[in-house]
Amino acid sequence: MIAAPTTGRALHAEWIKISTLRSTWLTALLAIAAALTFALLGYHNTAHRWPTWTASERAAYDPVRAGYGGSVDLAVLALGTLGVLAAAGEYGTSLIRATFTATLRRAHVVTAKILIVGGFSLALGQATAFTIFEAGQHLIASTGAQVRLSQPHVARAVLAAGLYLAASALIGLGLGFVIRRTAGALAAFFGLYFIGQLLLGAISDTASKASLEAVFGSICSVRPRAGKIVPSVPAGFAILAAYVLLSCGAAYVAVRRRDA
Repeated sequence: MIAAPTTGRALHAEWIKISTLRSTWLTALLAIAAALTFALLGYHNTAHRWPTWTASERAAYDPVRAGYGGSVDLAVLALGTLGVLAAAGEYGTSLIRATFTATLRRAHVVTAKILIVGGFSLALGQATAFTIFEAGQHLIASTGAQVRLSQPHVARAVLAAGLYLAASALIGLGLGFVIRRTAGALAAFFGLYFIGQLLLGAISDTASKASLEAVFGSICSVRPRAGKIVPSVPAGFAILAAYVLLSCGAAYVAVRRRDA
């Protein structure tokens, strides 16, 4: 038996898995292409309609978050799916048994997957976020609403968009380890992202601030949105970190307490 008793060797094994799968690169291309297409269409529409907007509409316009609205949702779906498949996909094919045989300490497997999936999705997320920002600001330059990274809160909002995408992949990864079935983990992931705010909002306005949609509205904005209930920026980052820690922590518990 070939053992991989260290996280370093497990990292190498997980990188080979994720980098040699065509689905990984197709998912990456889908995430970038879909997000960029929808974002640029939105910016183009803004530039076209800007002369017809009222002064209050122009004052409320967030030139950073405008590019990340629906476009980031598409990228979240793609990267969340990537995270789910990195764990649940191995259970579905029974490859996880070989993985745990080669790497005797199961915690090393989880750690390696977190680092590889997290690192890959972080690089992809930041590339997507900065590409959308730069291209979008160019498209709305004629309106005078464009902003630069050096302006207050702008760089934070752009970086936060990339972090949000990486977090979605890690949350999907954790759900994949816990639920083990791809369909079930994907259903849980989509529900968490797109139904979570409705459920939390039914409890109270304070509870709704803990939803991922509210977190996104907080950390990826440079201007407050009227009528939107969101946490403060520091609280938003803390809540997002809590989601990641809880999902990854649940993954460690799941692999230690249950057989492959």
